[in-house]
Amino acid sequence: MSVATESRAGWAVAGVSACVLGFWLVLGGLGDVGRLSFGDFVDNAYSNIVFGLAFPVVGTLILSRRPGHRLGWLYCLCGLASSVTLAAYSYAQRGLVDGPGLLPGALAAGWVSSWIWLCGVSPLVTFGVLWFPDGRLPSRRWWPVQVVAGLAIGLGVAVIALRPGPLENASVRDNPLGLPLPRSWFGAVSSVGVFPVLLVAVVGGLAAAVVRYRRGSTGERDQLRWFLVAVLLIVVTIAPVGGSTVGVVHNLFSLVAIPLLPLSVGVAVLRHRLDGVEVAVRRSLVYGWLIAAGLAVYAAVVLVLQAVLRGHAEPAVTLAAAGAVAVLYQPLRLRLERSADRMLYGDRGNPYAVLVGLGRRLQAAGSAEHTLPETVGAIASALRLPYVAVELPGDPPAHPTAVHGTSQGSAPVIIPLAHGGADVGRLVVARRGSREDLTPAERRLLDDLGSQVAVAAHAVLLDRALRRSRERLVVGREEERRRLRRELHDGLGPALAGVALGVDAARNMLRADPHSADALLADLKDETLGCVGEVRRIVEDLRPPALDELGLLPALAAFVDRLSTRDDALRVAVQSPDPLPPLPAAVEVAAYRIATEAITNVARHAHARSCLLRLDVGDDLTVEVRDDGVGVPAAPPAGVGLASMAERAAELGGSCVVARLDGGGTRVMAHLPLAAA
Repeated sequence: MSVATESRAGWAVAGVSACVLGFWLVLGGLGDVGRLSFGDFVDNAYSNIVFGLAFPVVGTLILSRRPGHRLGWLYCLCGLASSVTLAAYSYAQRGLVDGPGLLPGALAAGWVSSWIWLCGVSPLVTFGVLWFPDGRLPSRRWWPVQVVAGLAIGLGVAVIALRPGPLENASVRDNPLGLPLPRSWFGAVSSVGVFPVLLVAVVGGLAAAVVRYRRGSTGERDQLRWFLVAVLLIVVTIAPVGGSTVGVVHNLFSLVAIPLLPLSVGVAVLRHRLDGVEVAVRRSLVYGWLIAAGLAVYAAVVLVLQAVLRGHAEPAVTLAAAGAVAVLYQPLRLRLERSADRMLYGDRGNPYAVLVGLGRRLQAAGSAEHTLPETVGAIASALRLPYVAVELPGDPPAHPTAVHGTSQGSAPVIIPLAHGGADVGRLVVARRGSREDLTPAERRLLDDLGSQVAVAAHAVLLDRALRRSRERLVVGREEERRRLRRELHDGLGPALAGVALGVDAARNMLRADPHSADALLADLKDETLGCVGEVRRIVEDLRPPALDELGLLPALAAFVDRLSTRDDALRVAVQSPDPLPPLPAAVEVAAYRIATEAITNVARHAHARSCLLRLDVGDDLTVEVRDDGVGVPAAPPAGVGLASMAERAAELGGSCVVARLDGGGTRVMAHLPLAAA
């Protein structure tokens, strides 16, 4: 079912529920209420009115923002059952008691009103607790509790609907569907079967909530705290009280506490999906809970003082209770505001808590790749943001490295991430609603968090670079092996096989034709020398022998001398510390290859008169080749030489830059880290 379809279905249920309540008013529901005492009105009619109006709306809001959420449908249907409870009762009263036979189907309405109330309350205290807050069971092992809850509600409805004798809410008529069994049997089933099983389901749901609380994140714990406190308020409303003063306060408390249940539940489930009504919701929650808490404190003080004073000094008791409420008003208000802010907006008012939570998530991450998902999860949870993502350079569009939540479509807030002066990505944060932008305090906090996220992003980029380097090393090694195999198999192997065949032929000719055998052996000698040269070439491609025989600086000097004998017009000078400190073998090979390739390019293409080769050793080995020739073109042609120099430097984690000099000529500057090798 699509989001729009679920939303329309939910609003349809809410509309039907409101119409049913309107029908109840037309039937004279207010007159029925007027015959009740204030306490009975609060306990019976008022709760059904509030639930019938509020829960379908809350359920529809949940369905429109979180499609497929079981709690959304549960609240819609339970609210509708509460409305039907009132309408069916009044319809039965008009048709069976006030004017028998005037309304068709009055007996059926009386039968429905006798058991429908159970469908409006029991699912809330069983399935509503078991599925809260995500609409799913905590795990698969909790499905027996779900089955028990269904059996308890179904058995309870069956017992009431099929019990013989007078109807529950219309005692003037007998149950038309009552079974021909003793009525006492049904009472026994209710006492022994329904209520114990229902109690087991309720306790199981509370146990599931406790498990969720212990295993949940900070945001999930906030949701459960609000929900459980709201349930506690409802428990207080149904608790029996005595005394005129306490009884009046209890009824007033119920007037406030009953609407707080659907409001608190809806806020706890939706949180940052309230689309711009957070301010109104926050005020309603704070002042609703403040009134309820004040009435509870007032009633508690009155109960305690009446028990101590045994009914004496009634004015002093009332004055003391009012004083306690006045003293606790400001601390309660501040505490409730902080709780509401934490529920709706997270820890934006406590940057230290956000940083500590982020640090703990980073420490718990098992690898560099896991740090960013933990980071965006911590930020989204702490600030109650619907969408947080980290995009790194090279990420494909719409597929960031780490993401938490779902993008809302509105223009996000982009926070650049930099580390050591280099761009390492960006932090993308979605607004909570189309009409609510982030506050300046939240933006400052996100900027501060950006520096921490940048460190994690830099670590991920380094980890990726290391993996790519390892992959290049493995690929390079395998390519080198393949090249060696090809050269040995296709070149040297056939040549040596030909030599072996020639030796056999010479042996066969030695006695019959010594002169031909001698000539053949001379040819075989030349072929053998060619094979030796091929072996030397292969070995030199692996690692220049001069490096092992002479060292880096003498090997470069020998290369320069050989080049000078072939080109008298080019003078090559070498500047370097002498002797060079011991260098890693990989650095020596890379420096030799880069220097010889750069000098060869000068001799071939630069038309230069002089060239300088400079070596310098610090934290890395610097290789510089500078000439006074025509200079490299602004867009140099693609070739193997320049690319191979850059690749050799990159393999060691270094760099190689070829640049045109202002006064003419070209400079090749390579930096080869010594620690990386």
